[in-house]
Amino acid sequence: MYSQYIMVTPGSKVFGPYHEKRDCYEQLINFMKLHTHGKICALYGLRRTGKTVMMEQGIAELPEEEKQKSAYLLCLNGCDMLEIRRVMEPLYENGTRNFFIDEITAVTDFQKYGNVLSDYFSAKGAKVIIAGTDSLGIMLAESDILYDRIQMIHTSHVPYAEFSRLLGGKTLDDYIEYGGTLTKSPYKTLQASEEYQNTAIVGNILHSLEKSEDARRYGAALTELYDHDELQSVLNKMINKFSYFVTVQAVNKYFKSAPLYSTIHNIREPSYISKINVEEANQRTKAILEIKNQEEMDTSLSKQHIAELKDYLHGLDLFIKIPSYTSLKKGERVQDLEIFLQPGMIYAHATALMQSLADNSVWMDSCGIDDRKAFLFRADRFVKGILLKNIILAETYRSFSQNDPKRFYVSQLSTTLKENNQHIEADMILVDMQKNESYLFEIKYSNQTVEEQTKHLRNEHFRQYVDENFGKVINRFVIYTGESHCSTNEIPYLNAETYLNELSQFSKPPYPKLEKLFSSEKVAQVKKVKKSSPKKPLL
Repeated sequence: MYSQYIMVTPGSKVFGPYHEKRDCYEQLINFMKLHTHGKICALYGLRRTGKTVMMEQGIAELPEEEKQKSAYLLCLNGCDMLEIRRVMEPLYENGTRNFFIDEITAVTDFQKYGNVLSDYFSAKGAKVIIAGTDSLGIMLAESDILYDRIQMIHTSHVPYAEFSRLLGGKTLDDYIEYGGTLTKSPYKTLQASEEYQNTAIVGNILHSLEKSEDARRYGAALTELYDHDELQSVLNKMINKFSYFVTVQAVNKYFKSAPLYSTIHNIREPSYISKINVEEANQRTKAILEIKNQEEMDTSLSKQHIAELKDYLHGLDLFIKIPSYTSLKKGERVQDLEIFLQPGMIYAHATALMQSLADNSVWMDSCGIDDRKAFLFRADRFVKGILLKNIILAETYRSFSQNDPKRFYVSQLSTTLKENNQHIEADMILVDMQKNESYLFEIKYSNQTVEEQTKHLRNEHFRQYVDENFGKVINRFVIYTGESHCSTNEIPYLNAETYLNELSQFSKPPYPKLEKLFSSEKVAQVKKVKKSSPKKPLL
């Protein structure tokens, strides 16, 4: 039936199949095969994560008989659930049994009457698959009108291995600079990042709330701020905070540029150090970036506000919280790690930040930066180093959590030894709690083998501490961007891309054994360890 609000395409006329598929595509196929009386399926994720393509693939690969019983419906702005039903009923009567409804969140009253899809059409034997740009609206419906009536397929997070495979062998550098979506270059520049941020993330939340039957029931952060028309501003500040965490550390009213600070303090040249006025540099950084202190903001953000907003960002699969302990056996827990899962967005913000600092003549003079190009190069490597650690830690945590969350513990480890008051740390620790065994990792954005990289891993007091508080240390590794090999001090070096590609298999049944991830084949080559030079930055 014709509708000015819904475009209908018969299944037989849907585009041909794409050769490459998302890792989660199998979940859609399983839904189509299984008896799902009274349930619908939702492709849930941000823009540019393959939802529409998955629908087209799902239809195109159906048996010819089922394809003839399928229809693709594209909802336009102004549509409501009554119009959806008006279009679907004649199609159902004429034999359509598979409904793929795209842009469902454009439907004005979906969160109020969306259960007609499950309670009426699915209950009569139809398969209903929905997707929408404002994915939070689907999540809100799942917690209310579609509670226990919907199977969610998450598409927002695109791990490195999947990103590289789908986009034709993209490198880890490509993933750091562009990663987060399935287009070749959605970010890279701050302007592109902010455009996506405002439309795909902030707009997602705002549009979903606007179409909610009662926005006030979603918590103080979304009622007080929403009423004052400041939610968009605050959400932008929240998202930017994840980006600035890589480049700016806020300590009360005092800001310190992390890439600048660490880059300069890794440089042993006295000409840099003698010219630096750290307090002045921090204030210059704050002024250039237009960073406000808490009391300068129009909106007062309480801990409750921040916690609620983080829950919504977590619901959009934008970041994860990783539990962290200083002693797993004693239950001594510290603050959770929080990692933003859009590396390209963070890189775009961080690059713009460093560009702003390097182009500010007063700031450059106060810091004594004589070689702008060298400074930007070092800062870029430092930022990529932080993002590489976040990527490996987040993907390892997610993979082993899907494998067996009760068996495996993955986090960072940072503590001070009581014996000698020495601070020691590992960029990542993996514990097999079933076997009482631990693995320690250093993660470096470098293709060089430097003795300094393994100093914590070679610390016998540190190994003893881990043995007693987490599980016996079975092996230690450095994950870096060079070739896999075993160093002369018998600490294996694993190539980061190889590791992430192998890691992708640990979240998929049948789950391979842990030993495969660290097989001796990957570290067979032996190289001579270079002594660290005091004249070069420690990468």
